[in-house]
Amino acid sequence: MTFPRRPARRRLLAASLAILALFLGGCVYLRLLEVKLQLGKFDQYFALRTEEGLTLLCQKPVIRPDDVRWFGVKPESVEHLGQAERWRIRWVKQRPPESPETAEYDIVIELGFADGKLNRVSIPERYFAVMPKAFLVGVIRSFGRGKIDQTGQSVHTSVTAPDVASARPRLAAIDKLLGAPTERQMAGTETTLRYRYVPATRESRVGTFDMILRFDTASGALTFWQAVTPVGKLGFNFGPADR
Repeated sequence: MTFPRRPARRRLLAASLAILALFLGGCVYLRLLEVKLQLGKFDQYFALRTEEGLTLLCQKPVIRPDDVRWFGVKPESVEHLGQAERWRIRWVKQRPPESPETAEYDIVIELGFADGKLNRVSIPERYFAVMPKAFLVGVIRSFGRGKIDQTGQSVHTSVTAPDVASARPRLAAIDKLLGAPTERQMAGTETTLRYRYVPATRESRVGTFDMILRFDTASGALTFWQAVTPVGKLGFNFGPADR
């Protein structure tokens, strides 16, 4: 009886792991697609609380903790409450060396899980001093109309509601919300800001997150917002600026 040589075994193992990764990614993709379909019928599947910050409640949750980790979102802390879990997520902003800041501009959210599924996302009130809640709710709703490119690992959607467009953050005020950008570029009629974040967590395999904001320089209106995660991109187009 003969056995495969070690290099062959390694190739077989690598191929098996690759197939497993694709399979797992496909399962996550199917659940992400289900969430997208639910967001298309927002009022049927979700509820909002706006008295203290903004809390999104999932009526029929489908996303699992391992799905969230697969997206690259790792908890800073986890509190176990019987069959439920409460995650604190904190992304530490990578500050530009030429612009030292004394204020903290880390991004913090809270995730709630019940019976192994994500049923709550909470955002603190302090973020809405500059960014109206109506704007963020409109952005979340627009995900239901987004186009998913599984090959390119991206989701893009257009935010067309007039009330949302009028509530979008302005270039002059964005520093109050996010502080100085990691990188700033001006090209033609547009100003592009890039903010880089690293998750605060003890878990392994942590990647960076980029937030890219594009503004019309003359009016200061936000025209494009993109989140770049370790596994894909999520982009929102807001159309031409109001001049």
